[in-house]
Amino acid sequence: MKNHRKPLKVIVLCAALMIFCSVLLFSCKGESALNLNLKELADIIIEKINLPEDDIIEYTPDQIQTNYGISSDNAVQIVIIKKLDISNISNAEVLILVEAADKDKAKEIENNLKTHKTYKLNELMNYTINPDNERQYYIVEGADIIVNRQYVFWAVFPETKEIGDMINDYIKNSK
Repeated sequence: MKNHRKPLKVIVLCAALMIFCSVLLFSCKGESALNLNLKELADIIIEKINLPEDDIIEYTPDQIQTNYGISSDNAVQIVIIKKLDISNISNAEVLILVEAADKDKAKEIENNLKTHKTYKLNELMNYTINPDNERQYYIVEGADIIVNRQYVFWAVFPETKEIGDMINDYIKNSK
């Protein structure tokens, strides 16, 4: 009888190990790395919200560093599209998509954007300078900064909810 127990223990141990590995593999699958093409995502958003190419500028790395405190050393990809509005230099409408070098850099970028958001809200508080500042204020106030792993998204547009949905759909379809 003792000879039969040893193979049974090995079989049970192997089965338990296989189950453990399966559970581990399944749980890791949910945290698979995201590989998003942020330029493609920006193009999709621009097209869906009908933002003509003549009405936007894409920021250079120097402008990104100066305006948002985001260093190209901290990011793998950065796409910042600003809506031009000659009649309102305080226009706050901007799309910021960043893939940070890692989760810690993503947190740093998020903090920089929160600082910029506070600065912009303070700038727009004086409605007497430009009557459109009040509208811009509420657009900025309602625009949340979203972090998903190493990615940071901030869409400051009246269509913030729709843009958020587009970003979520793009992420789901990229997995």
